Amino acid sequence: MKKYIFVAVILIAIIYACTQSQQKNGAPAPPPISNSFCADSTNGNNLCSQLPFDVNETFQFGYTSILDSSFQPKFDIFSWQTFIALNWPADANGKPLPGPISSNTSAPRVWEFYNDPAQVFGNDDKAIMLKMTEAQAAGLKFVYAMSKSPHPLIKEFQEADGHPLIDRNLNFALYEIKINPVESNFIITNKLNTLKGIDSLAKANNGQFALPASDVTKKKEGSMELKAAWRILDPSQGDDTSRYYTRNAFIFITGDNTVNGKPLIVKAKIGLVGLHIIRKTTLIPDFTWSTFEHVDNTPDNLQEAQVNQNKQWSFYNPKCLNCPVNYPPQFLPGDSGNYRWDTAPPYAKRYAAAAPSQKVAGLFGTQVTRTFPVYSLTEQINKLWQAKLKGTVWANYRLIGTQWDKSDSPGNPPNAPALLANSVQETYIQNTASCISCHRFATVVVTPGDTVVTDFSFLFGLAK
Repeated sequence: MKKYIFVAVILIAIIYACTQSQQKNGAPAPPPISNSFCADSTNGNNLCSQLPFDVNETFQFGYTSILDSSFQPKFDIFSWQTFIALNWPADANGKPLPGPISSNTSAPRVWEFYNDPAQVFGNDDKAIMLKMTEAQAAGLKFVYAMSKSPHPLIKEFQEADGHPLIDRNLNFALYEIKINPVESNFIITNKLNTLKGIDSLAKANNGQFALPASDVTKKKEGSMELKAAWRILDPSQGDDTSRYYTRNAFIFITGDNTVNGKPLIVKAKIGLVGLHIIRKTTLIPDFTWSTFEHVDNTPDNLQEAQVNQNKQWSFYNPKCLNCPVNYPPQFLPGDSGNYRWDTAPPYAKRYAAAAPSQKVAGLFGTQVTRTFPVYSLTEQINKLWQAKLKGTVWANYRLIGTQWDKSDSPGNPPNAPALLANSVQETYIQNTASCISCHRFATVVVTPGDTVVTDFSFLFGLAK
């Protein structure tokens, strides 16, 4: 079995490499996107808070699931329209405020009013639920699970592969998950927050179920999940908070993840460094996956790191000569399978590593570089949107890629692009990371020997 998996991974990598090679040889310019900065065509060429209901594509001339200049820019525009609408300043009810995106800079964004998984599936840790309520009442961002994956096998503040990420200031990266009202209501109404409810709905639908998709004609939003990555900002260490979307946060760490075994409460300013947006639409029923990052996260490759020796990367320090890149921190004696926060900042200093060269003093966090380049047409579209967002913090974010597939296209690769990774959410598995390929295996065991396919969502592993 391992042999076949290895061969499959190699084939995927070859497909991706060929695609990247094609894009370098005279890649065409992206289609004009005038009047595409807003999903509402009546808004002219202005940015807006309107979510697009679907990708503006019909596949009337055929379909191919590779990075194709005929299709991919339309998906990337869909991603950017979604990113802007979700990051629009919101009122106390989570509704977009009037005015441009640059107004009300201190207001939370639309997506931040979406439900936490604990509010949909419940959480047995009463302390977490209590602190969540306290933080929300105080208008603070609450971070507790600190994982992009809700799967119970993944420890609380680690990435999808089970390892944490450490920034240049030797603090752990932070993670949160949000579920939009459409999906939340569907889960609660159908009692999918319980194994019994999942089993019941699946038995009525051939062993699986489908989450609601968007509907353009009815202007209905479909299911959506978001996975955000944050880092603690420290101006004394050179962090420029004006370059980030920031929130004052209440960080709650359980005793299982602290050096003294006691719960830890940290109040800090955190900055958004990554955002996965997963949307189910009528055109792409297997979800469209958009992933964004802050431009200061990491160099795209070691060559860029050498050219920009003075740049303040968040997850790369050029002073750490010959340090291994994309290498996870290792457990220490006494960790008992849990990475542990120190009780004072920097919170991850016990996992920091010295440079291999004795000529370089100091300790360093995770050295991250991107494994695959961003598709050239995606980068061109990024520049257009960043220019439109000039003067706002949102100009400091970039689309890394949009991954999608269409299940009724036999004979083509399973998704486009074949591989897609966010450097701060799939740091250590970038060589093989594929959002769709991974989530195809989303299932939950409702009874011994009875497994239900959960429509590309691992959240149902939280069902009681």
